[in-house]
Amino acid sequence: ACGLATWLVVTIYIDPQGSTTIRDVPINYANSATTYTNQGLDIVERPDISGVTVRVEGNITSIGKMTSSDIMVYPSYAGVSGPGKVTLRLQARVTNTTDFPGDIECTVESPDTIDVVFDEVSEKTFPVTVDASAVPISNGYMLNKTTAVPAEITLRGPTSELDQVSSIVAPVQIDCELADTTTVPATLQLRDEVGNVFTPQYISMESDSANVTLTVYQVRELPLKVDFIGTPNGFDVESLHYSLTQQTLRVAGPARTISTLESLTVSDFDLAREFEPGRDYQRLIELPAGIVSLDGVTNVTLDFDTSGMGSTKLNVSNIRAINVPSNYELQILSSLVSGVTLYGPADEIEKLNADSIVAQIDCQSLNLTVGQQTIAVSIQIPSATRIFATGSYTVQCEVTSK
Repeated sequence: ACGLATWLVVTIYIDPQGSTTIRDVPINYANSATTYTNQGLDIVERPDISGVTVRVEGNITSIGKMTSSDIMVYPSYAGVSGPGKVTLRLQARVTNTTDFPGDIECTVESPDTIDVVFDEVSEKTFPVTVDASAVPISNGYMLNKTTAVPAEITLRGPTSELDQVSSIVAPVQIDCELADTTTVPATLQLRDEVGNVFTPQYISMESDSANVTLTVYQVRELPLKVDFIGTPNGFDVESLHYSLTQQTLRVAGPARTISTLESLTVSDFDLAREFEPGRDYQRLIELPAGIVSLDGVTNVTLDFDTSGMGSTKLNVSNIRAINVPSNYELQILSSLVSGVTLYGPADEIEKLNADSIVAQIDCQSLNLTVGQQTIAVSIQIPSATRIFATGSYTVQCEVTSK
């Protein structure tokens, strides 16, 4: 009788063993997941259960305080060897060994197995396509381009699910009308081949959002003009009767740049070297940096009306040098510049004589060296503002140092 009493005391007060049931323990699918991920597999279908019932055996005083957060239920992936449906046995163990040390046994009661479907896993990288169709733009402005950061997104998941994704789209929603470049966040959408939003079950994304920059340009129609070079000093460019096949050009660009423009120039026309009556000329339209043409035009044709013009050839004996450096002397050896061709209004050309013309050497733009040199001259007509010379002319000079 004494022995029985002692056993009861030890059992009840010193080492009281027993069991309890803990419900709604979630399944941790990540435990030992490398068993299947190392095979290039991922879970694509798993049971929709809220939790598992686990029987816990051990010191009754201790286990009575346990909750579902102190236990982990996990599948055994030992039988997974390839894609397909697999029945996995559920196991359980105590994870909170700090509060619940000692010998505690966990047994999964219901359900004790689950059916899981595995599939091959792969990666696909897609460019981010910006959808700005719903963005309102202010009158007189246009959406020039859109860029997204990140510019591309890598998806990882079951191959069968990745094959359903055709594009990644960043739809932009803005309430106010835009008149300047702006950057806004956008939530990314996966879309299938017909453009419908596709919601994946198992695909993971590097990022589910992007910063989208909307580059907004101001639109203007500006006149085209020609810059004439190679003209005599004081020449009246307005006296040239010329036309361009296109008088204006529709362009767009950043408002701070394009708002300051009054006109657009075509490539320079060298009157002295290029002009020939009866010809027309292709000129490139030179757009400032950041400005784009909306008309698709990159060059225009320049044409001169020479119906009221006359021409003549004269020999010029009035040759002079200007801007001669103080450490040099320049002696002009040529006495004549022969056959200078001149154009201008017919009535002025008739009255023109060689004494009104100067062949000028400008030493400021020359690299003088001691000895004889052939030097280019420019033809000046001081008494006339509507006459110009064509062609290239040179004289022979002797340069000495002082």
